[in-house]
Amino acid sequence: MRTLLPLIVLFPAAALADEIEFPPENARPTVAAVEETPPLESVEAEVEVPAAPKKSKWIEPYGAIAGGMHLQSLNQPPEVKTSPQNPTVAVSRLGVRGGVGPYITFASEFEAALGGPLGYGASVWEGQAALAIRDQFVRYTRAGFSIAAGRIADPASYDYVSTHMGDLLYSDLYTRDPLLYSGADRGNGLIATYAITPNVTVLGTFHSTNPTGITGTLAIGGKLQPFDRPFFLAAAQVGNSQNNLPDQNLHIYFGSPAVMFHSEHFDAKAEIQVYSLDTQQSIDDDQTIRGYNLRLGARGRIPTRIGQLSPFANVSRNKNEILDPTDSKYRLPDLFRSYTFSVGADLDITKKSGVGMSYAMVDTREPEQHVREHYLNVGTSYWIEDSFAVGVRGSVFAQQISGETMTTGARSVFVTARLVLNN
Repeated sequence: MRTLLPLIVLFPAAALADEIEFPPENARPTVAAVEETPPLESVEAEVEVPAAPKKSKWIEPYGAIAGGMHLQSLNQPPEVKTSPQNPTVAVSRLGVRGGVGPYITFASEFEAALGGPLGYGASVWEGQAALAIRDQFVRYTRAGFSIAAGRIADPASYDYVSTHMGDLLYSDLYTRDPLLYSGADRGNGLIATYAITPNVTVLGTFHSTNPTGITGTLAIGGKLQPFDRPFFLAAAQVGNSQNNLPDQNLHIYFGSPAVMFHSEHFDAKAEIQVYSLDTQQSIDDDQTIRGYNLRLGARGRIPTRIGQLSPFANVSRNKNEILDPTDSKYRLPDLFRSYTFSVGADLDITKKSGVGMSYAMVDTREPEQHVREHYLNVGTSYWIEDSFAVGVRGSVFAQQISGETMTTGARSVFVTARLVLNN
């Protein structure tokens, strides 16, 4: 009986162990495994026929988590009664990327956003409108050519920035807004690239979507009552309609050919973004908003005795037509004009740790209004581990509006920690 009891206990456990599938090792296999096949149904031949190799598949997580303290000082007009909030802030991105065979790759990433440019709008449960979709694409690559479809980011549309200013993943007022106003483009569309040489790549992006479906719409200016830019007209319907969708009466066609150069010590990119925006899909005799945005950027990498110095500069120039603010059937003779300019540098004292600074200016002109905005960031980051860093950053935002004598804005200090999963 004493012998029978252990056998009764161990027998089901042994049977269950046969059903457990242990996960593969973390290292990605370089050669697909080959299954064993039974021998041929022949008495004379005992030769085994090798099976066809499986298609290699891989998948891995990626993303980042950042948070910390935001200390702020506001400079507002006397009629604006707003006190500093000094919020604790958090932003995170998490996704998976992978591949099927040698030519197909994919990615899927979501973001729990900062909660507005100053981090005021975060929520835990009710009212959480800060969950955003980032990368959602499938890509086919072969012989230097690739094409991707889904929610994609155009790499040629993003300015070169200081890596030490990424303590909140470039989602705050001081680092995000200059990128958006210069034409940083992510959204529903197609992108094709071709590597002419190991150093030169040409690419093109195309979108046909609602203005809220791409971030590139933010560069388009001109008042559409009661909003300053067409993007906000479409976005205002979110939360007000029964299905919480943006205004479906607007549609944009957006294309951007570009060329990028990369080498050991120098990078550069050039792009032209062209677009046509219809603000009244329900009528046929309205006018569209047509325009273009020219973009240039360059970055160097210079070894020094202290560490690697990486200066960068970017410039963009946007022009677009303006509709009558109250009646889209009429187009005004004036144009909306804007340009952005940014410079900065990183000094990497160790492999990744160091100091950096950046300055950006956004200048916009339209009938009866001229606005100039300044963004300054100075900070440092120290990477305790390859994937974990702490940082301190000081930031200044200043806005000057024609006809107003007072310069408004904000000053902030960020003390943060971040984890980056890129490996």
